[in-house]
Amino acid sequence: MTSKVKVNMTICAKTHFIEVAQRDDGDFDIRAETDCDNVREFVDMLGTLTVVDFTDKMNSKIWECFKRARMSANCLVPAAVVDAGWMELGMLSKSRALSCGSKSIEYIEGP
Repeated sequence: MTSKVKVNMTICAKTHFIEVAQRDDGDFDIRAETDCDNVREFVDMLGTLTVVDFTDKMNSKIWECFKRARMSANCLVPAAVVDAGWMELGMLSKSRALSCGSKSIEYIEGP
């Protein structure tokens, strides 16, 4: 099975498609459709992931690679990789996620 998410980074005018697929051996492959060199570098760094990478922030290759990649600190791609992984693991209901459509960060003017 494969779980796919779309990342709309409107602040930098980039859109990324992230796919996570669980292999027969239980590990996970990550694919990305992106025109951002920094996101491509990040995804290439990830390589094959394990359940630990999606469930244990302190020992996760996702967050370790995020720190080393040239992408900006506000990029939503690492969180999208985790969300796709959680869907693939069944930790996030795929039907619930699809019915919600998206998560978002909204910019507002303060007082």
